Amino acid sequence: MVVIRNEQNISVPAYLNEQFFTETLEEGLRESKVTLKEIHFAWGSNPGDNYCSAIYQVGVTFARWVDGGESPATEQLSLIVKTIPITEATQFLDDVCVFIKEKQTYTDVLPRLDILSHGDTFGAKYYHSVKTPVQTIVFSDLKVEGFKVASREAGLDWNHASLILQQLGKFHATSMVLAKKDPAIVKQYTRGMLSEDILMKSDTFEHMFGGFLKGLIKSSAGWPGYEKINKHLQRLMDNFRTVCVDACKPRKGDRYVVLNHGDMWTNNFMYGYDNAAQPDVPTRAIFVDFQLSFYGSPACDLNFFLNTSIKLQLLQERREELIKVYYAAFKDALEYARFEDIPTYEDLLYELRSRETYGLFGMFAFLPMITMPKELAQDNSIENMQDEAFKQRKMDAIFSQKFLNDHQKWALQRADALGVFGDY
Repeated sequence: MVVIRNEQNISVPAYLNEQFFTETLEEGLRESKVTLKEIHFAWGSNPGDNYCSAIYQVGVTFARWVDGGESPATEQLSLIVKTIPITEATQFLDDVCVFIKEKQTYTDVLPRLDILSHGDTFGAKYYHSVKTPVQTIVFSDLKVEGFKVASREAGLDWNHASLILQQLGKFHATSMVLAKKDPAIVKQYTRGMLSEDILMKSDTFEHMFGGFLKGLIKSSAGWPGYEKINKHLQRLMDNFRTVCVDACKPRKGDRYVVLNHGDMWTNNFMYGYDNAAQPDVPTRAIFVDFQLSFYGSPACDLNFFLNTSIKLQLLQERREELIKVYYAAFKDALEYARFEDIPTYEDLLYELRSRETYGLFGMFAFLPMITMPKELAQDNSIENMQDEAFKQRKMDAIFSQKFLNDHQKWALQRADALGVFGDY
């Protein structure tokens, strides 16, 4: 009989049972038969850190079968179980095929990228997935391998930001190599976060992220010297869906395309720390959450990341250096693969400027959520954000924070100086 442990008394769906985890182990370990001994449930993320999914950390104790009999030796394994319940508020996730895309990425794309790269690993090990009764996917627990998430509220320092940009550069470059070998893959990854199919159909997206834009408009209306910018933001609100779609969709002048991670902010990558002499300096980085990946301009990932995940002072002082770190890793990976026609640094700068509105979206729609203190974030969910009274209370609390105001003031001034408000 399987022992079930649940000390945190969390609500576990009935289908996450002995049969589910037996099948998970047999598929993931490529074993014809295993005997499950114990299942231990715990939360896999903090409340408010994931808007669209429930994440469980599940420890399993099991025995393999050898030569027709159960092995006397037992093994333990820690797994991450990610469930994506589709409700009326999250229907747009189903429309963008997040489950099928993430499964394909883990089972097909990432293994090929790992082979094509210079010894890099871009994601966790895939174990198992089911589409019903709830879309669910199981991976290895990266925490067991020494990885952990950086603080989303604090923002990344140089060591963390530069390392993840190196990893992103390798990921983007290797995805170009894959696309050259298998051009059909590009057509399978067309829908990202700002997909036209979703934005023009779903009210949820505008209600949620447009609410943050309204909060910024209300807040910036009281900032001296921002009167013109405030009008530009109001014009953006009036044309919300059109501007967001245009920020992402392919254009004639695009210099090159890569596989974008599609959701490049702090909770979607993890770091390993292997240097005992510098325990706070990361030495490894890896990505999680590939449900919104798409082939498009590399500047979508880059501008989104730069506008959501980095300390303001670092952005102000060393933004160009960070971009050069990314490009160096990108170029090295393509040279290793003997890729012809490597995009130039000037090509990258062109892409970054042409997709500044994508970064603007990250700044108004995600930066307030990402930097939100834990006490404010605990009841975050897409469903709650549909309630106008809840949303207004939340917005007032969020936009009263000086550090967020300072960050957005700087980003808006930078956008104005570049002429970004003339892009729409």
